Amino acid sequence: MTTDTGSVLDDPRWRKFNEQGFACSCGETHVGLFPIHMHYPLGWPGPKEYEPDEALRMDGDFLSGSYNVRDGQYFSLRMRLPFQMRGAAPAAFMYTVWASVSRPHFEGYVEARKNNQLNNSARVPAMLVNRISGFPDTFKLMGTAFQQEDGGSPLLLIHGIQDEAFGDHPLLHEQRNGISLDRALQLFAEYGHDMRTGAGA
Repeated sequence: MTTDTGSVLDDPRWRKFNEQGFACSCGETHVGLFPIHMHYPLGWPGPKEYEPDEALRMDGDFLSGSYNVRDGQYFSLRMRLPFQMRGAAPAAFMYTVWASVSRPHFEGYVEARKNNQLNNSARVPAMLVNRISGFPDTFKLMGTAFQQEDGGSPLLLIHGIQDEAFGDHPLLHEQRNGISLDRALQLFAEYGHDMRTGAGA
């Protein structure tokens, strides 16, 4: 068995997971990593059904698969929050989350995406607006959002000076340093996909 240090490539279960998969508490057998989705920002009071991205409205409330507007004042984008599988880059455990940005940055992203002008070097401040199970409170952790030229959701990296209430938050360390297979299995279990028995953990 592996510990929380070292490369996942040294864990024989890693190869099994990616080739044969592990039986899960949900009744399925999962082969390899898959994303965990946060479906809307914390506290979203509106309908849970997504509208088309193309129907975006900047006033009132709006929710699509990519964009969220609340009260015409608060603007969020769906982003990818990756945790590298230690020693196996680019393999990453992935959440899709919501992060708030300023209105000018929100509008700039929407325009760049619409015109196929996304740029990997474009980055803006962003604040995570979900609570992620398996971590101390993550709501309002600060980071940077990076556009993705392939049109995928921006990447969110949590870093920099945080509110003192967060202290030395473990999410920052795990995103920076990567996680083990055991940690990934713990995080999957937080969202109803417990594969630890199937993995022999």
